[in-house]
Amino acid sequence: MDTSTASVTRAAQSGPPQFKFLDHVSLSCRDLDEGVRFYRDVLGGELVVQESAFALFNIAGARVGISTAGCTFMEPGDEYPHIAFNCDADALVAMKNWLTACGVPSTNFWTRSGVETLMFFRDPSGNVIELFCEEGHDNEPDMPRGPAQGHGSALNIDATRYSDWKIPDVT
Repeated sequence: MDTSTASVTRAAQSGPPQFKFLDHVSLSCRDLDEGVRFYRDVLGGELVVQESAFALFNIAGARVGISTAGCTFMEPGDEYPHIAFNCDADALVAMKNWLTACGVPSTNFWTRSGVETLMFFRDPSGNVIELFCEEGHDNEPDMPRGPAQGHGSALNIDATRYSDWKIPDVT
């Protein structure tokens, strides 16, 4: 057995290596300046890197990149792929209000089991972002319910598409 075959055999027996951590997620971006404004000023991300076609942010301990090079964009009706941030009930409500002030549409609050509360919105390029509140939000009995996977008919994901938005004056 040659050394390359032996290495493959050892790898197959031991399984996949353990990664250290997820470094970042990168998303398609239609306009880098607009994307920088959105991820910095709407989501509160810390701009870590900015190059001609790429920017990287730190948001809640996660690194999110946006790029205008070599991109594909989500089709109407698509929920996947998306990125999700976990938040508490107060932050969920505050972000919905902040998005409204910025002119960014978001879905209604919805639930799968009556304990957690979810909400979707999009960045200006159409990438879906989820806010997930594990518990503590006052779930009303008539809150729309979605299936265990996906949103089903609990919301209209396409109603979150938009072209114009703004950063409101903050006093």
